[in-house]
Amino acid sequence: MGNDEITRLSRREHALYGELAALYRGMLEALTDERAPVDLSRLAADGARADAAVGALAVLEATLAPVRRAGDAVSEVVALWQASATVAADAAVMNRELVVAARVRQTRIASRSAVLRAGRRLLTGYRPAGASAAAVDRRA
Repeated sequence: MGNDEITRLSRREHALYGELAALYRGMLEALTDERAPVDLSRLAADGARADAAVGALAVLEATLAPVRRAGDAVSEVVALWQASATVAADAAVMNRELVVAARVRQTRIASRSAVLRAGRRLLTGYRPAGASAAAVDRRA
Protein backbone atom coordinates (compact mmCIF):
# COMPACT_ATOMS: atom_id res chain seq x y z
CA MET A 1 0.00 0.00 0.00
CA GLY A 2 1.40 3.38 -1.02
CA ASN A 3 1.66 6.60 0.98
CA ASP A 4 -1.28 8.20 -0.85
CA GLU A 5 -3.56 5.28 0.02
CA ILE A 6 -2.36 5.21 3.64
CA THR A 7 -2.99 8.95 3.91
CA ARG A 8 -6.46 8.63 2.35
CA LEU A 9 -7.41 5.80 4.71
CA SER A 10 -6.01 7.68 7.71
CA ARG A 11 -8.04 10.78 6.82
CA ARG A 12 -11.15 8.62 6.49
CA GLU A 13 -10.43 7.08 9.88
CA HIS A 14 -10.07 10.52 11.45
CA ALA A 15 -13.34 11.70 9.87
CA LEU A 16 -15.17 8.60 11.12
CA TYR A 17 -13.93 9.13 14.67
CA GLY A 18 -15.15 12.73 14.44
CA GLU A 19 -18.54 11.56 13.17
CA LEU A 20 -18.79 8.98 15.93
CA ALA A 21 -17.97 11.55 18.60
CA ALA A 22 -20.56 13.95 17.17
CA LEU A 23 -23.22 11.23 17.12
CA TYR A 24 -22.48 10.24 20.71
CA ARG A 25 -22.56 13.91 21.76
CA GLY A 26 -25.96 14.42 20.12
CA MET A 27 -27.39 11.26 21.64
CA LEU A 28 -26.07 12.26 25.05
CA GLU A 29 -27.66 15.71 24.77
CA ALA A 30 -30.98 14.13 23.74
CA LEU A 31 -30.96 11.83 26.76
CA THR A 32 -29.95 14.48 29.28
CA ASP A 33 -32.30 17.27 28.12
CA GLU A 34 -35.11 17.00 30.65
CA ARG A 35 -37.06 19.79 28.94
CA ALA A 36 -37.93 17.66 25.93
CA PRO A 37 -39.08 14.09 25.38
CA VAL A 38 -36.53 11.79 23.80
CA ASP A 39 -37.05 11.47 20.05
CA LEU A 40 -36.75 7.70 19.82
CA SER A 41 -36.64 7.62 16.02
CA ARG A 42 -33.75 10.09 15.98
CA LEU A 43 -31.98 8.17 18.73
CA ALA A 44 -32.39 4.93 16.79
CA ALA A 45 -31.17 6.52 13.55
CA ASP A 46 -28.14 8.04 15.29
CA GLY A 47 -27.44 4.71 16.96
CA ALA A 48 -27.52 2.96 13.58
CA ARG A 49 -25.17 5.58 12.11
CA ALA A 50 -22.82 5.13 15.08
CA ASP A 51 -22.86 1.36 14.58
CA ALA A 52 -22.04 1.84 10.89
CA ALA A 53 -19.15 4.15 11.78
CA VAL A 54 -17.80 1.61 14.28
CA GLY A 55 -18.01 -1.10 11.61
CA ALA A 56 -16.15 1.04 9.09
CA LEU A 57 -13.53 1.89 11.72
CA ALA A 58 -12.97 -1.81 12.40
CA VAL A 59 -12.26 -2.39 8.71
CA LEU A 60 -9.87 0.56 8.60
CA GLU A 61 -8.11 -0.63 11.75
CA ALA A 62 -7.53 -4.04 10.22
CA THR A 63 -6.15 -2.42 7.06
CA LEU A 64 -3.94 0.14 8.81
CA ALA A 65 -2.68 -2.09 11.65
CA PRO A 66 0.24 -3.58 9.67
CA VAL A 67 1.34 -0.09 8.59
CA ARG A 68 1.19 1.15 12.18
CA ARG A 69 3.20 -1.81 13.41
CA ALA A 70 5.83 -1.25 10.72
CA GLY A 71 6.33 2.29 12.07
CA ASP A 72 7.51 3.79 8.80
CA ALA A 73 4.58 6.09 7.97
CA VAL A 74 5.12 9.64 6.76
CA SER A 75 4.80 12.45 9.32
CA GLU A 76 1.41 13.61 7.99
CA VAL A 77 -0.03 10.14 8.60
CA VAL A 78 1.49 9.89 12.06
CA ALA A 79 -0.06 13.27 12.91
CA LEU A 80 -3.44 12.02 11.65
CA TRP A 81 -3.14 8.91 13.79
CA GLN A 82 -2.34 10.99 16.86
CA ALA A 83 -5.29 13.30 16.20
CA SER A 84 -7.53 10.28 15.62
CA ALA A 85 -6.40 8.76 18.91
CA THR A 86 -7.44 11.94 20.72
CA VAL A 87 -10.86 12.03 19.06
CA ALA A 88 -11.29 8.29 19.69
CA ALA A 89 -10.55 8.80 23.38
CA ASP A 90 -13.15 11.60 23.53
CA ALA A 91 -15.68 9.35 21.77
CA ALA A 92 -14.98 6.57 24.27
CA VAL A 93 -15.64 8.93 27.20
CA MET A 94 -18.88 10.13 25.58
CA ASN A 95 -19.90 6.52 24.97
CA ARG A 96 -19.49 5.73 28.67
CA GLU A 97 -21.45 8.88 29.59
CA LEU A 98 -24.12 7.93 27.07
CA VAL A 99 -24.57 4.50 28.63
CA VAL A 100 -24.87 6.05 32.10
CA ALA A 101 -27.36 8.68 30.86
CA ALA A 102 -29.47 6.01 29.14
CA ARG A 103 -29.58 3.94 32.32
CA VAL A 104 -30.50 6.97 34.43
CA ARG A 105 -33.29 7.94 32.02
CA GLN A 106 -34.50 4.34 31.92
CA THR A 107 -34.60 4.18 35.71
CA ARG A 108 -36.58 7.44 35.92
CA ILE A 109 -39.09 6.17 33.35
CA ALA A 110 -39.46 2.86 35.19
CA SER A 111 -40.03 4.72 38.47
CA ARG A 112 -42.68 6.97 36.91
CA SER A 113 -44.36 3.93 35.37
CA ALA A 114 -44.47 2.21 38.75
CA VAL A 115 -46.13 5.27 40.30
CA LEU A 116 -48.69 5.38 37.48
CA ARG A 117 -49.43 1.65 37.85
CA ALA A 118 -49.94 2.10 41.59
CA GLY A 119 -52.28 5.02 40.96
CA ARG A 120 -54.25 3.01 38.45
CA ARG A 121 -54.68 0.16 40.93
CA LEU A 122 -55.92 2.63 43.55
CA LEU A 123 -58.36 4.17 41.08
CA THR A 124 -59.65 0.73 40.17
CA GLY A 125 -60.63 0.29 43.82
CA TYR A 126 -62.97 3.30 43.52
CA ARG A 127 -64.82 1.86 40.52
CA PRO A 128 -68.59 2.21 40.96
CA ALA A 129 -70.50 -1.04 41.06
CA GLY A 130 -71.33 -2.23 37.55
CA ALA A 131 -68.78 0.07 35.83
CA SER A 132 -66.63 -1.52 33.15
CA ALA A 133 -62.86 -1.34 32.99
CA ALA A 134 -63.21 0.82 29.86
CA ALA A 135 -65.16 3.40 31.83
CA VAL A 136 -62.47 3.49 34.48
CA ASP A 137 -59.77 3.83 31.81
CA ARG A 138 -61.49 6.86 30.27
CA ARG A 139 -61.75 8.56 33.64
CA ALA A 140 -58.19 7.71 34.68
